Amino acid sequence: MRSLGWVPLLWGWATAAHAGAFPYPVHTQTLDNGLQIVAVPMPSPGVVALGTWMRVGSRDELDAGRTGFAHFFEHLMFLGTPTLPGDVRERRLLRMGADDNAWTWLDETVYHVLAPASALPELVVMEADRFQHLTLTPEQVRREAGAVFGEYRKGLSDPGERLSDALQAEAFKSHTYKHSTIGYEADVLAMPDAHTYAGAFFERHYRPERAMVLVVGDIEPEQALGLVKAAYGPWTAGPAAPAPPAEPPQTGPRRVTVPWEAGAAPRLALGWRIPGSDPANPDVAALDLLDGLLLSEVGPLHRRLVQEEGLAFAVSGGRQDFVDPCLFVVDVELRPSADPAAAVAKAEAIVREEVARLQQAVDGAALERVRTHRRSAFLSSLDDPLDVLMALGWAARRGGVGAIDTFYERFDAVQAADVQAVAGRYLVDTGLTVAVLASEEAP
Repeated sequence: MRSLGWVPLLWGWATAAHAGAFPYPVHTQTLDNGLQIVAVPMPSPGVVALGTWMRVGSRDELDAGRTGFAHFFEHLMFLGTPTLPGDVRERRLLRMGADDNAWTWLDETVYHVLAPASALPELVVMEADRFQHLTLTPEQVRREAGAVFGEYRKGLSDPGERLSDALQAEAFKSHTYKHSTIGYEADVLAMPDAHTYAGAFFERHYRPERAMVLVVGDIEPEQALGLVKAAYGPWTAGPAAPAPPAEPPQTGPRRVTVPWEAGAAPRLALGWRIPGSDPANPDVAALDLLDGLLLSEVGPLHRRLVQEEGLAFAVSGGRQDFVDPCLFVVDVELRPSADPAAAVAKAEAIVREEVARLQQAVDGAALERVRTHRRSAFLSSLDDPLDVLMALGWAARRGGVGAIDTFYERFDAVQAADVQAVAGRYLVDTGLTVAVLASEEAP
């Protein structure tokens, strides 16, 4: 799912019709403490997905020296409460046949469980307990900090990750999108002694008004909403969290080079500044279709860079689907070359040529093929409770539970001239950042 901006959920009880792009009825309720509850019944006999979507990610890490804490809390949230220690919780989930996990990104942290529908009452109580009564000891914080540092070290060996981090850091000078979700090395190294700050982070960010609980699958909606309301109702709201600093306008192209091990093939990333995900903004839908026209496996960049010129192993990227203004990225994984600098220059020139073509004209028939493929791919992905939970939660973080329908209304209305216009408006040098991963000579 790609989308979308902020539209508040309905207060009280509501049921969405089937007429829009999202194929299942959606029942919502907002509690007095600000918690948003979403229940989606769908054909999944005996199976239910339960998710807690926290509106806190690396975007919200504003304190100096404390990057990486949203991701750190993804680990800490599994350590237990006074009534349900982490190992006891794990054994209970194992007995009920549940599969739970979590992930963190720039705009959110998401906890999700796939389980038998019969286990839902017990599961809701267990999840509500850890979000309201998490307890952390200094020793637990030290131990989990070691696991996070291991992840950080692993990321250093990934050239794609290093290139992406460099692109973000160069493109964003004020906004917190400039640092990766795992955080800066010095901040990760300081985590073992951050027990006090961890408690403060939990108190500030893990509040009901920043959360959405989604229940999807073989459920009775009113019963599911009632279970969540009873378990999460006592959760107390907190003060409003500060917003990240606004990014000042970019006034010209930027470039950054990332040194890499000698003999490695180079990589190239180009990122143009674009609006954040707003389902009501027609430009967002047009950029999504531009993504498909330019970067699909039958698109011009793959054809020229991979098939015809043999310059690259792969081309990827597209519209970043972030809450705040972000980037449209083209990432080129180049093949080894006798002249890496020339290969990078040629690849960049081809990307620029194909962008310029779209700024001049867009093939209407190709646009319709991309539109049909993307819409069909989205609908065909909604056959599993957990996939439905992820699609709806992702959209709701960016525009409320109606965001999917709103986005596809704009998506279906986009014309070739609209795609051409956004290519000319956003994919320009004024808002461009170029990052190159280049091999350095061995000492």
